[in-house]
Amino acid sequence: MATIKDIAKKAGVSISTVSYALNGTGAVSDATKKKILEVAKELNYNPNAIARRLKKKKQELIAVIVRDFHGPIYGEIIRGIRDVAQENDYEMVVAASYNNNKLTKILTEWVVDGAIILDSLISDETILDLANKDFHIVTLDRVIDKEHVSNVLIDNERAARRVVEYFVELGYSEIGFIGGPKESLDNIRRCEGFKEGMNNANLSIENDWFVFSDFTERGGYQSMIEQINNGKLPRAYFVANDEMAIGAMKALQNANIRIPEDVAIIGFDDIQLADYMSPKLTTVRRPSYELGSLAGEILIKSLKKGQTVKNKLLETELIIRESCHKR
Repeated sequence: MATIKDIAKKAGVSISTVSYALNGTGAVSDATKKKILEVAKELNYNPNAIARRLKKKKQELIAVIVRDFHGPIYGEIIRGIRDVAQENDYEMVVAASYNNNKLTKILTEWVVDGAIILDSLISDETILDLANKDFHIVTLDRVIDKEHVSNVLIDNERAARRVVEYFVELGYSEIGFIGGPKESLDNIRRCEGFKEGMNNANLSIENDWFVFSDFTERGGYQSMIEQINNGKLPRAYFVANDEMAIGAMKALQNANIRIPEDVAIIGFDDIQLADYMSPKLTTVRRPSYELGSLAGEILIKSLKKGQTVKNKLLETELIIRESCHKR
């Protein structure tokens, strides 16, 4: 049996465009719609009648798209979304999508009313293609200026500047940075904030102490091992998330490098494990639950009122523990 993916391939359009044309939703030109219908007829496309009826009315069901299910941050964000959904009599489904075509297929073929997307690998073009008056989207990892798309973010740059300021207050001048994936907006802005903080303090940024990883504990461990093997270490590191910071701490401890006496560490997120490390990890508290609940509120309000809610920016807090001290 032919699928909308088959139609999209033969017609030379996106899966979402096929879905909009067949269901009468979204902005599709008459010429494109005619072409799609002709291809559908040629391929003997026979969509499920029940699914088509369901798609045409509100289901009070939202989708949450994440890169994967690993890590405590996802759990807190999803919990925040879930609680708001339940309060508003909405159900939610959570999916991990690894490419743009799969995401488009999920969101056009499932009977969901809107989506919250936290996956930096999903392109802006895909989101722009999906969003319309009948399908609202909230993003948590980028800024897209379009009607029917809302962005909920944390102030990463300000938080990173505060980390550098705190290091300077404690007497540190040699500060390294271990970042996450280069395509992640959170990582990009934490990196920018770090650079601004260093420039404001008239401190030099050493290329050898400025590296990128993948937001995992293993990635942080491997990055710090490479730093150790390269020779001289700075006296402090800002690590762009707690999981990498924990991995970096384990690498230092395995090499008999003391924290914070030899090297100080500050992470980002304030996951539960940060308070159980030895030494306890100083970090930036990311309001993950609040991020999820606010995203849920914005999406459901948009679905009920048919209007895009303005973008929101949440603040962070520096949580001072034991992994850095006054020199």
